Amino acid sequence: MLKLRPVLISALLLSLLGCASVPAGGNGAIARISPEDLARILPKPEPKLPPAELVRLSREGTAAKDIIARIKQSGSTYAFSASQLIELHDQGVSAEVLDYIQSAREQELRASLAEEINQREQRHAEELQREQEQLRNSYFYDPWWPGYYPGWRFGYPFYPYGGFRHP
Repeated sequence: MLKLRPVLISALLLSLLGCASVPAGGNGAIARISPEDLARILPKPEPKLPPAELVRLSREGTAAKDIIARIKQSGSTYAFSASQLIELHDQGVSAEVLDYIQSAREQELRASLAEEINQREQRHAEELQREQEQLRNSYFYDPWWPGYYPGWRFGYPFYPYGGFRHP
């Protein structure tokens, strides 16, 4: 019996090592959005109301609220850099209009990133559901095992395949 003990211990350790491996579906890394993917997801907006029209309306003395209303009505979105915004301000576009343009762009970015995250989570949930379905359809699935239902524990007096436990 003493000679059998190291063999059993080593067999147990090897079986535990097999349980501690990385799943076959991936390497455990977190998927991140690369800048190239972000540029692909968020294409450059083409404004229906061009920046030259914004400058013209501002020089004509149109109120900032009216310019913002025209931007909303046309559905225009802009992707200006900081230097372009300064240039527009120097050409007479009011700060209120430029603030609206920036806040609208930021809101658009947030909405598209949230949509991308939701799509990734949905794909992950579908993948988990497929794995669980595959486990249920496997030959060794046993719904009476204590890990599958919260009511079944090792101290439960009834065993499905062996009747009641005698004290």
